[in-house]
Amino acid sequence: MKKILFVVESLSGGGAEKVLLTLIKNLDKSKYNITVFSIVKTGVYAKKIEKNCNVIYGLKEYSDYYNFFGKLYYKIKMKMIYGINTKIIYRWLIKGKYDIEIGFVEGFATKFVAASNNKMSKKITWVHIDMITRPYTDKYYRNLNDQINTYKNYNQIICVSNDVKKQFENKFKISTNVTVLYNPIDNNVNVYKKEYVLLENDIVFCTVGRLEYQKGYDRLIKAVSKLKKNKFFFRLNIIGEGSQRKRLEMLIEKYNLQEYIKLYGFLPNPYEIMSQSDIFICSSRSEGFSLVIAEAMILGIPIMTTNCAGPYELIEGGKYGLLCENNTNSLIDNMQYILNNKNRMHSLNCSILFLLLFKSVLITPVSWRYSINIFKCSGKM
Repeated sequence: MKKILFVVESLSGGGAEKVLLTLIKNLDKSKYNITVFSIVKTGVYAKKIEKNCNVIYGLKEYSDYYNFFGKLYYKIKMKMIYGINTKIIYRWLIKGKYDIEIGFVEGFATKFVAASNNKMSKKITWVHIDMITRPYTDKYYRNLNDQINTYKNYNQIICVSNDVKKQFENKFKISTNVTVLYNPIDNNVNVYKKEYVLLENDIVFCTVGRLEYQKGYDRLIKAVSKLKKNKFFFRLNIIGEGSQRKRLEMLIEKYNLQEYIKLYGFLPNPYEIMSQSDIFICSSRSEGFSLVIAEAMILGIPIMTTNCAGPYELIEGGKYGLLCENNTNSLIDNMQYILNNKNRMHSLNCSILFLLLFKSVLITPVSWRYSINIFKCSGKM
């Protein structure tokens, strides 16, 4: 039985963490002994992942440290984890040996696994983002060469879309052992799949994601405000939680959009709300794959998305959805087009499930064998 270690910073409500849960739930437990190491014990997926594998935390949740000294300890240890030489931190926090070590999210988790003192383990890292348009990982490294040398420690580098792979190779000039593996999607999504039905009155838009700057919900709210001024009426459901919630609530209040927009917060099962929508909108400034677009396609919901890496690839440049430029004005124009052409929305709902069967990995006994090949490290195991 192979011992696998996944490393993440937290188990929050992002797409990468959801993919991790799907992977762990569907890996053959008779072949793999799975451990997840999370820097911090926090996140909406923590309890679900704990039910499916061993979980180790570097730190408990901040709220678990009740007094002044406990909270001070938390802050000091956190600074040590991110501030001391990564090789020392790895030896401090990781006990035992693993056959496969996976930095499942680019950034610190990737740097952490690359510092492993286990010479015998096969090392894999995931890249979920466009590393050029969203270079947030640079802060973990001294310079570009430091980051390049980190990736050279890996036996395999997995990118979640072809555009992500292209941008990765452009930035780091690394092409050896770089491959594309689309995010797996749990078959439970299919429970909510519906035939396309357009509501007679209001159009219902829906979007799902963390409430962060990357997702572009600030400009989506501004687009709704403009369309309200143009005398359109419709609904927008936003499912997700994040650090920008207060700001988004202030924007909704500022533009008096309470009748137009509802913030649902994080929902462990968003598909029931999604399946009642007429259009799924991705307003992101950048994406790697966009798991929720793939899920919306399986649900049979027409797609409108900004032009960024993964979404462009999923809808094949506009063949399987409405592609708009990556700015507020284009969001306004395309939403207005939809509102003016309700009877043509069915044309966006082309053979989506057929497309997904080829472009993504639905969790089935046959297709999962394709996904599990990642752990063979291109035959190097």
